[in-house]
Amino acid sequence: MMPTIKSLGSFSLVNTLVFLVMAPGFAQTAIPNHGTNQPEVHPPSTTSLTPDAVVAQRRRDADDRINYFGIGGTIGVSDDGDTELGDGGFSLVGRFSLNDSLSIHSASVLGGDNFASFALTTSFPGAQNVDQVNIHPFVGAGVGVEFDGFELSPLVSAGVDIPINDLITGTARVNAAFNDGTDIGVVLGVGIDALSLF
Repeated sequence: MMPTIKSLGSFSLVNTLVFLVMAPGFAQTAIPNHGTNQPEVHPPSTTSLTPDAVVAQRRRDADDRINYFGIGGTIGVSDDGDTELGDGGFSLVGRFSLNDSLSIHSASVLGGDNFASFALTTSFPGAQNVDQVNIHPFVGAGVGVEFDGFELSPLVSAGVDIPINDLITGTARVNAAFNDGTDIGVVLGVGIDALSLF
């Protein structure tokens, strides 16, 4: 009888020790964290940004080169010449930056006589910041092409480019072409920087 009691006692002691050793691990695996009232503790994130910081992070830097191609419209202001610019219509707009200060601004007017303009422009040093919006003014001269008969006209252009985010830029400019008179058009458009996608 005594050997049996001793063996039972030893068995119970061993079981108790095993339980004490395994209990913490068992409790962690058996009881899910969401079943307790203790909130989960997460380390502070170093990559979280406030909405203002996100906007500021995506805002194009003043020294970045702007390239875009997009669509818009031309409002005819003066139609004393022989070009479609003074009549206005649907437009394609573009900008290709040659370096930090020189760019080629293009705009076309699609109508009865398709007209396209290409101006070599220079940007003013630095971007003008108005209410946290970067405005890039430019001015230049070039040539206008009347596709009906392929007539060339001297052209001057001045306007602003306004980056909306890293991909999209708005533009507003005044173009004046000189061909048997003066044609003036106000071009408004929005373009996508396709080069940034590659």
